[in-house]
Amino acid sequence: MTNCRACGADISEKDRFCRNCGDPIAARAAEMADTNRFAPADPHTSGVRSASNDPTIKFYEPPSVAYAVAQSSPAANQIGSSGNRFIHHWSVWLVLPLLLSIIMAIGVTVGVNSRRSRTPYQSEQSAASRRSHQETIQNALGFNPASVSSSEYPGIQGVFIDSLLSDDSPAALGSIRAGDVLTEINDQAVRNLNELAAALDPLQTGSEVPVKLYRDGEIVASRIKTADQAYPPLEPKIPPKDQGFLGLTETNRRCCIPGTKKWGVEIVRVIDNSPADLMGLQSGDVIIEFQGQPIRTPGELNRRIRSARPRSKAAVKFYRGNTEQTIEIVLGHR
Repeated sequence: MTNCRACGADISEKDRFCRNCGDPIAARAAEMADTNRFAPADPHTSGVRSASNDPTIKFYEPPSVAYAVAQSSPAANQIGSSGNRFIHHWSVWLVLPLLLSIIMAIGVTVGVNSRRSRTPYQSEQSAASRRSHQETIQNALGFNPASVSSSEYPGIQGVFIDSLLSDDSPAALGSIRAGDVLTEINDQAVRNLNELAAALDPLQTGSEVPVKLYRDGEIVASRIKTADQAYPPLEPKIPPKDQGFLGLTETNRRCCIPGTKKWGVEIVRVIDNSPADLMGLQSGDVIIEFQGQPIRTPGELNRRIRSARPRSKAAVKFYRGNTEQTIEIVLGHR
């Protein structure tokens, strides 16, 4: 109990005004705590919270029924826990794609690096295997093999003969020409260098076997006697000063000779004042014979020219347009 400052009447602790004169009661320290910022650990605010929940206070307001039921209902607690699980659930799904992306990126990087590290070795193996097959074919058959161009020979599979190694090689003695496509040997079809090398493997040195060739649109049959696969054939070693020179710096294969399916070698560029230039050969001329031997590839033409001696005469047959011509050229020095 306290006394009113104005009239001295008794005032209870719950009153805020004097019941006798209406004079306001001075605020107490506990009541001043309502103006403080809420802090659960503050004993003043905790005291105010407990006081505000006291039903005996004059200005006490009970909570709404729906709020009270919601706070005390087990279903509400269950919904809250389910919500927490839902949040955790979606957190996992948000993080999982990120983890999967990182794992996939690491896997791709490792795979690419591994493939890059293997590529040089595999390329080296492939090149070594190809060189081995070429050497086997050169030693056994005496010609330089190459792959068949699908644009030049549509629908034809086999091994292209780019040039002969010499005029006394097994291929030359078997009437095989540069520009032919070897399609069969010893009754076995060959479509590439691997199959030809495999067909040669069981053959003994000196074995004479049948061959089939695609030449100028026709299939030609012949026979060839194989040489030792392990040793290269003896080729004539001609020093450069003893090699013939014609003066053609660039040539291409050309099909077809007018009225036939034969190939020739087209001149692209002639060196000024060279034997070819002095004798009238021009760009666009298609050479079909050199010294009486058929010419179907630039490799074979170069071999024939180098085999001829300087200052020797060579008959060259060629086409200019639709006209066949033959000239005699004195070869120069290299």
